[in-house]
Amino acid sequence: MFQGFDPIPLASEPPRHPPLTCAAVLGAGAWGTALASALQRGGIPTWLWARRPEVAEAIHNRNHHPHCLPEIDLPSGLGATHDLAHALHGAQLVILAVPSAATRDTARKAAGLMTPGTVVLTASKGIEQGSGALMTRVLDEELGKVMLTGSIGGPSFADEVASGKSTLLTLAMPALARNHAQYRDAQRVTGSLMQQLARAGVTLELTPDVIGAQVGGALKNMIAIACGMATAQGMGENARAGIVTRGLDDMRRLTLAMGGRVETLLGCSGVGDLFLTAGSEQSRNTRLGMRLGRPGGSALDAAGELAEGAVSVMSVQILEREFGLRLNVAAAVRDVLQQRVPVEQALQRLLHDNARSVVAPVARMPRPRSLKPGTGHGGSETTRPVTQPWGLSYA
Repeated sequence: MFQGFDPIPLASEPPRHPPLTCAAVLGAGAWGTALASALQRGGIPTWLWARRPEVAEAIHNRNHHPHCLPEIDLPSGLGATHDLAHALHGAQLVILAVPSAATRDTARKAAGLMTPGTVVLTASKGIEQGSGALMTRVLDEELGKVMLTGSIGGPSFADEVASGKSTLLTLAMPALARNHAQYRDAQRVTGSLMQQLARAGVTLELTPDVIGAQVGGALKNMIAIACGMATAQGMGENARAGIVTRGLDDMRRLTLAMGGRVETLLGCSGVGDLFLTAGSEQSRNTRLGMRLGRPGGSALDAAGELAEGAVSVMSVQILEREFGLRLNVAAAVRDVLQQRVPVEQALQRLLHDNARSVVAPVARMPRPRSLKPGTGHGGSETTRPVTQPWGLSYA
């Protein structure tokens, strides 16, 4: 599926495609507002759809969100509306930035309001309850094959994106595979989007692998919860590193089982997002873990809401059963959420049981042709750089 994929040129190169002239973001939470701000700052006229009329009015008339990102002045010209049809009118690009639990209903309502061929991306990092579906599958089921669907995500705190600080994101779309029937359409839109978002400080990493991109985004939330629990328990940095190691192996095994590429996990939507989310108390999922790790801690935040990772950690059980896997970090977090096991016991079992299960087979590296006995480091010959399948090289 992925053979022959050529990345679109970097955003610093001259644009080869006409700029996008209209975009819509559905969902006016912190993440949706940040994405809409970046699109608008990048020169793409953007409408933000808000569920509550008072939020839409504040953003549209005062360039201010009354609840999220209160310290940030939103870009002038950013439109906001409570009318879904108005937000979607003429949009070439639509981003659904609603929670995973609301993605299907939102996509269903929007389906008849979009033009066939519209690029529709999910910005949710979750797994659907009841079905175990990744969000792009939900989009495909509700929108049919007439839309170009994909996902966008990566290491990104909403306030930094909205402020224009440098950010790298992964945009995953099956149509970016060169043998896809709609490859040229996908290349045209994503090429324009790369160019324009670069003006807002956002660099896009492109891949056709929606599975790897979404598995990384969903599982990193669960890992962040476990790391937060370890922090609250005073277990130290060694334990946190061990939890991350376990979690990366969970990502690897589920990605391979679902037909994705491990290489994708090395990008923004995998390791990059995990590094940010699990390593910062600014993350909602890390804070959730810290609450759970304290005596009498609640899974709900101050607003009475549940972090996305707590929803996905239950939903992922469907995928575990389907593919015959046990995801160790997800199992540990579930045990704590369901109060089956004390926090310390769950984390100790995660770290110390089945230690050999995380060791992946190591492929034997071919010997570089230019190396001969007596040469190499300090020898008279120069070693040709070895290029890895994911495009990195080293000498």
